[in-house]
Amino acid sequence: MKRKVLKLNSIYFPIGLGEWQDIMVGMCSGSMHGVDMHFAKDDDGTYQKNQIEYWQVIKTMKEWLRLPIRPCDEYITTPNMVIRIPPVVVCARYSKIRFPKVKFPTRHNIWIRDNYTCGYTGVKLAKQELSVDHIIPSSRGGGDTWENLITTSRHLNSCKSNKTPEEAGLKLKFKPTKPKNGLIFEMIRDEWGIFVGDFKT
Repeated sequence: MKRKVLKLNSIYFPIGLGEWQDIMVGMCSGSMHGVDMHFAKDDDGTYQKNQIEYWQVIKTMKEWLRLPIRPCDEYITTPNMVIRIPPVVVCARYSKIRFPKVKFPTRHNIWIRDNYTCGYTGVKLAKQELSVDHIIPSSRGGGDTWENLITTSRHLNSCKSNKTPEEAGLKLKFKPTKPKNGLIFEMIRDEWGIFVGDFKT
């Protein structure tokens, strides 16, 4: 399943998410420009999508079609070609900011929502102790969503590892929820970090 694409206005402010089909139509019409992102690599050649070395806005579909398909890219196939799907696009002719208050489920925003309190122990944590846990581990299909992220301590997060709370003998003290004020994005992708600010890693 193809993931959502982050839409920025013409001054690179987040304004919404789009389905890949609509994004492709926008890029073909010229109303949206794809963002070509270049990621750092590990020693084994694995792309690190939360470490962006540089990015550039590709302003024509003709240029976009020339981009190679890398192992880290989502793409679609047509009878004649394979086309990369951008994780981020810029809406070329839209500069408005409908919601000045924008929130993604970043590490910092999770801590604020949870009042810097561990969701498993109920203990308020010092800055150096803070971490964010995937309640359902990402390796087991858990998403980077408000409902699946909870504040916890670095030590407890390490001990829990890729277990569910039940497997680790833990129980949530409170239910993680999505904020309701402003433009609240339900999820986050590694590739969006540079446009979001404080990023959860």
